[in-house]
This record gives sequence, structure tokens and C-alpha cells, in this order.
Amino acid sequence: MSDHYGPQVNRLDSRTRSLESEVSDLDSEVDSLRSKLGQVEDLDYELRDIRDDIARLQSEVGELGDDVRSDISDTDRALKRLTGRVQALEAHFRASEGAPVADFDTIGADWRQLAQIADRGRRVRAGLLSDAQREAHQSAIRVYQHALEERDVHRGRVIEACGILATTPLTIPAHAQAGAEFGQSRTLADSHDQRAKRLTAGAQKAQAELAQDDVLRQAKASLIDKGARAERKLHGVLHGRLADSIRGRALLPVWFVTVLGPVPPAAKTQEWTDLAIQVLAYRITYDVTDQVVALGPEPDEYVPRRTPWFHELTRQLRHWN
Repeated sequence: MSDHYGPQVNRLDSRTRSLESEVSDLDSEVDSLRSKLGQVEDLDYELRDIRDDIARLQSEVGELGDDVRSDISDTDRALKRLTGRVQALEAHFRASEGAPVADFDTIGADWRQLAQIADRGRRVRAGLLSDAQREAHQSAIRVYQHALEERDVHRGRVIEACGILATTPLTIPAHAQAGAEFGQSRTLADSHDQRAKRLTAGAQKAQAELAQDDVLRQAKASLIDKGARAERKLHGVLHGRLADSIRGRALLPVWFVTVLGPVPPAAKTQEWTDLAIQVLAYRITYDVTDQVVALGPEPDEYVPRRTPWFHELTRQLRHWN
């Protein structure tokens, strides 16, 4: 009996020792993995610490940037105040030396007439649709027309499918395909038809407003063109007077210096000049004679062309203060 089972026992014993060895190896690997997992957890903690440090540094940099920007802004304001005082002292000195004084408010009847014609043309233009408004109306019409076109395309496919269904046996593939096409196209045709109906009122309104605008543009074309030519001529005259005053080192009016300074800046000279001409044109157009406030008081109530112009010039002048 023992001789019969001896080899089997030996094999089991050998297998047991082999399994024990494998278990031991697995235990070692588990211990190694646990050790590595601990290292990973340590790295995760370190990574969190690093991220926290980065967040703190970013916050500190942001606060420092705010402080620097605030300091720069304060410095700019102080520099502007100092520059203004120096310019005021220079103006006072030059006045005492008999320097010429620029006069932008004394104008001839021809200047005033140009301003009135230009203003009339501007007001007429303001009553027309802007380019953006015209494009919006045209877009609404295009969307409506596209919906109609898509509806008609799918209706055509429905009719075509009906013809195939009526002339082919039920058993052939073309009949089944036509049935599927009929259902799909009918659904799409109905969908585009409903969309077109929703868009109809808006498209009709857009078309009517465009038609009315076209009529007005044609009727007022001469007046608008005349106003544009008068405006260009007026701006040319004002540019010449401004250039002569600066070239002759004349003392500019207080209302002018207050918002634009006594001389053109070295940078953005053309922008400064264009804005100065706009301010001069505004004063002439609306007979503003205030010697301190460049644009005079704000209109008490909305005045077409004048009120928007006032607010636009006020906004632009803030850049130079």
C-alpha cells in the first residue's frame, strides 16, 4: 500500500513545496507593491503640497500685479497732473510774453452754412437703416427663402416617391425604397413648411423696411451727398486753422486744453487731430461758446444726431484726459 502511494505522496509533497514557494513569492510581491503604493501615496501628498504652493504663488503674483498696475495708474495720473501744471505755467509765461491766442469760435457765415448743410445730411443719414440693420433684414429674408426652397425640394421627392409606389410591385426593392423616401421626405417637407410659416412675418417686415429704406435713399441721395461734401470741406477748413495755430505756437483756448492738451501728442497724432476737428465741428454746428467746457452742456432731451454725437465725443475725449 505504502509502495503504491509513495510516488503520489512525493508528487503532492513536491507540488505543495512549489505552491508554498509561489505563495512566498506572491507575499514578497505584495509587500513590494505595498511599499510602492506607499511611495505613490507619499508622492501624491508631495504633489498636493506642490500644487498648493503654486496656487499660493499665483495668488501672490496676482496681488503683486494688481499693486503694480495700481502704482502705474497712480503714477500716470500724477504725471498727467504735473504735465498739466507745467503746461499751464508755460501758457501763463507765453501769454505774458504776448504770444498769439488761437480763436476757434469766431467763424464766418460760410463756415456756419457748411456746418448746417453737413448736419442736415447727417440727420437724414441717421434716419436711414444702418449697414448692420440692412444686413440683418437681408439675412432674415435669406433664411426664409432657404426654408421655402428646402420645403419645395422635399415636396418634389414626395411626388417622385408617390410615382414609384404607384407603378411598381410591392415585392421589388425599389418599391420599399420609395416607401422609405416618401415617409422621410414628407416629414422634412412638413418641417420646413412649418419653419417657413414661422419666418413669414419677420421676412415680410424685413422686406418692407428694406423697400422703404431704398425709396428714402433714392429720394434723399442728393441731400446726403451734399451734406457729405460740406462736411469734408468744413473739416478741411478746420484742419487748416488748427494746424496754423499749432504751427504758430498760439495759445489754445482753455476749453480745448482741458480735454486735449496744449499740443498734439508724439504718438497717435492723427487720432488727436481728427478728434480735435470733430470737437471744433460740434461747437460750430450747435453754436457752443462755453469757454471752459469743450462740448458745452449735455442736451436736455434727445436730439437726433446731436445727442449721439455728444456722447461719442465725450467717450473719446476721456482717453486724452
